[in-house]
Amino acid sequence: MTLLSRIGFGVSGPHGTPLVARARTGNLVRKAYEAGVRVFDTAPAYGAGEAERRLGEGLKQLPRDEVFISTKAGLSSHGLAGRQRGFSQDQIEQSLRDSLTRLQVEGVDALFLHGAGAEELTPALLERLEALKGAGAFKYLGAAGRGAELSAAIETGAFQMLMAPVHPFLSSDEDQRLLDAAKAGLTVIAIETSGDAPTKLQLPRRPADLYRLAKQLRSGPGRGRVSVEDGLQAALHREEVGCALMTTTRTRHLLANASLA
Repeated sequence: MTLLSRIGFGVSGPHGTPLVARARTGNLVRKAYEAGVRVFDTAPAYGAGEAERRLGEGLKQLPRDEVFISTKAGLSSHGLAGRQRGFSQDQIEQSLRDSLTRLQVEGVDALFLHGAGAEELTPALLERLEALKGAGAFKYLGAAGRGAELSAAIETGAFQMLMAPVHPFLSSDEDQRLLDAAKAGLTVIAIETSGDAPTKLQLPRRPADLYRLAKQLRSGPGRGRVSVEDGLQAALHREEVGCALMTTTRTRHLLANASLA
């Protein structure tokens, strides 16, 4: 599968919160497109669907056939209740229908199951997904995660895409999983390319920085971290990777990241 750009923009994190104005998110989506970005990713779990609404608004004036839109299903967020899992056939179908409404499209290019475990990848679910795919709700089925759930998805033979961390600190098992995905013909979208260690603590300078600060305080030590530029470049140099995702709330960072492709 050939994606429309090597760098993708993830509408996630603070873009699903009031810390970033809706107009700013939409402006960044359009600036990303102008800079050559054609892959846009989001999920219903990002701000209880708010990130999807913002991406839909940002893309609606752009040519639909010139962008690759992906979203996810299986995890949802509901305010203070936190995230909830739901991988039954009906839950996945309803999640996808709701996502299409928020995104203002008839179908997405890719639907990723958001962390589905091996026991949740039932024949009944895969059959329902195949029916939804046949109806035009999505083109490619993907698995998003960080661990053994990705190996389980590869083994089913039902997936065409994998969304996984790709950074210089991967274990040998994680590296092998990416090779297995490529060997099976899956297109890999790289996430968390800078590493899994938190960034250096800094005083917030704008409301969006509060989201990053809260995430830093919740994070464990991780295995290491490199600069955004070095991480993206390293991921893109891997033969298994078709696209590397980045996200930001700042135009300057967006344009610098987009130029790496």
